Amino acid sequence: MATLKDIAKEAGVSIMTVSNVINGKHSKVSSQTITLIQELVKKYNYVPNLSARSLSQKSSKLIAVFINTYEAGQNHFKDPYISELFGELEALIRQSGYYAIIRSVETAENVSTILQNWNVDGAIFISQQTEDAMNIILKNSKCPIVFIDSYNKTNPKAITVGVDDYKGGYIATKYLIANGHQRIAFSGCYSENNAIVSQRYQGYRNALRESGILYNEQNLIQTFTRYEDGIHIGRDLANHRYDVTAVFAAADLLALGIIEGAKLNGCIVPNDLSVIGFDNLDLCSFVTPKLTTVSQDVKKKADSAVELLLDAMNQVEIPSQNITLDVQLEVRQSVQKIL
Repeated sequence: MATLKDIAKEAGVSIMTVSNVINGKHSKVSSQTITLIQELVKKYNYVPNLSARSLSQKSSKLIAVFINTYEAGQNHFKDPYISELFGELEALIRQSGYYAIIRSVETAENVSTILQNWNVDGAIFISQQTEDAMNIILKNSKCPIVFIDSYNKTNPKAITVGVDDYKGGYIATKYLIANGHQRIAFSGCYSENNAIVSQRYQGYRNALRESGILYNEQNLIQTFTRYEDGIHIGRDLANHRYDVTAVFAAADLLALGIIEGAKLNGCIVPNDLSVIGFDNLDLCSFVTPKLTTVSQDVKKKADSAVELLLDAMNQVEIPSQNITLDVQLEVRQSVQKIL
């Protein structure tokens, strides 16, 4: 395999000149020399040694992308939201001249070890972290980190990108109320430690309160947001375990499962039950009925996260370390007006 020295010798230039051309530094090199070196690189199929470059430039050109794992052997990419978000991030990271590496983690302590071993230039978390976990990660990590879908009110070092989860829960519930529904369930993994779902739940609660509708704690359906969990909930709703006419699900995948589970037990959406989701996945338009949902801009979320991370890595002043993107309601076919 050819080396930089071999290419430099054949081109009749210095090793530094070859290195500059390969790395896009063309200002002091003639166009003829650039063409010659590029042809030799192609001829010998020369691949730069990234490890050596990392040592010389003190940059690994690696950006770590982390996902929380809750069970061993879990396939995170079965979740369309995670797949779409990572796809957008990877493309942006690659276009910026970096390489994305992905890893699932179980605890905050795992993160620091991984970051030190990999010697990454930066990291992005694409699943929700508690404030305590974020503080542990930030305390023990040397590289810049951006957290997507996480809240942190106490740590000035925390760089976050999210959406207006409260507004999403509010406008979804208000839409159901405007269509005559008063017995509305909230379905999701609600807890005070889960800030994302908690904000959506608070929006739901306040929409009920403003409309003079008494909250019924039995209408809080605690569940994970997987499709399979939605099927179980849908069956329960069809079997009248919950006295509701509508349900706001904290994620589209859960909502789609609810629709399927309800149908399996003879309950038709929206004729017998109205359903609203959250995310606006492409899948929402592929099913029958098409799912009404709270829409978030996943691409803009990824754009914001990568831009913030690159600015932090390059020590560029960041006007705002906490970006909250807007949401809106995407009305389709899964809600029916009742008298």
